[in-house]
Amino acid sequence: MKCSFNYLIVFALLLLMATNSRASQKSYTLDESASFQQVSSSSVVTGYSPLGYPEYNINAKADTGGANLSAAPILGLPGGGNLTFPTGTNFSPTLPTGSGYNQYWVDVANGNNLASVAAASGSGTFTYTLGDATAQPTNYLNTASPSFPATPMLTGGGTWSGSTLLLDPTATNTLTFNTSAFTTYTSGLGGTISYHLLDTNGINIVPKSQSVYVPTVGSTQPALTSFTINAGTMVNGQTYIVQADFKQVENINTNTFTGTGIPANFIGVASYATSTYITVLAQTPMLTSTLAGNQIIISWPPTITGWTLQTNNNLATGTWGNYLGPVSNNSVTNSLSTGNLFFRLTHP
Repeated sequence: MKCSFNYLIVFALLLLMATNSRASQKSYTLDESASFQQVSSSSVVTGYSPLGYPEYNINAKADTGGANLSAAPILGLPGGGNLTFPTGTNFSPTLPTGSGYNQYWVDVANGNNLASVAAASGSGTFTYTLGDATAQPTNYLNTASPSFPATPMLTGGGTWSGSTLLLDPTATNTLTFNTSAFTTYTSGLGGTISYHLLDTNGINIVPKSQSVYVPTVGSTQPALTSFTINAGTMVNGQTYIVQADFKQVENINTNTFTGTGIPANFIGVASYATSTYITVLAQTPMLTSTLAGNQIIISWPPTITGWTLQTNNNLATGTWGNYLGPVSNNSVTNSLSTGNLFFRLTHP
């Protein structure tokens, strides 16, 4: 079963509307998602095996902002039957607020075959029993024929080494994505774009970056094209996950109701989402020196690209200049001479 950390964007559709009076609005959601792992600058594979995520997932949430309903929510399925949202120490809304998961959630169906996933969940109208709420709201989603958004792809930032993206933890890393491919972001009911930095357990490390374009609720933010990870956020040598989400809103239910733990203006949102995961290694490139007769060879791993070798003969001056000699396969050769010569790598 896929944990709720996978689709952080799902329950957060309306949380960043700082210019709108509904900035604190919460929602009950239904999302059908497709997951991919980007493994190079131009290719992806389905699912995300490091976290055991299959290609397809249907997930329901009730974001109460941490408030407890009078009873665990129950999701009624279109074809009959229902699912009770799990509760307890490993489920929201009891998770610490700092984790950002202040919602109930349940995995409805998941797997690598779309038809089987849709059959398991049913397609059409899903009902929500939210404790003692005065109404039983619904969300509608055609799970059998989803219209998934474009697949998010990293287009700039970092260095690929095999299927892993290398990022220097001592530098500020700005990652750019193919948001121009998400052409439906500003059409229909709108959409959201979200970026996350996760640890290897899928837990958010820093607050996500997000843009929301949903005119129905007053948000028309421009598409967020990049994600910045500040210097010092990551620890050298540790592995992380970058998650990028494109989500297209398909249905909004604004019918109002009240009940224990029900936030004001609680609305329903059903969406199709596409998520891309990138395995990241925080790594500061290391220079090595090798003596070869009366010469010294300075080198760094050939898989590391985009870095510039610089030299300085007096560290007290702080004046560094680009190495002017030939560089072959990330290696330079210099004759031994008197005096000092220091080397370093820099990245734009």
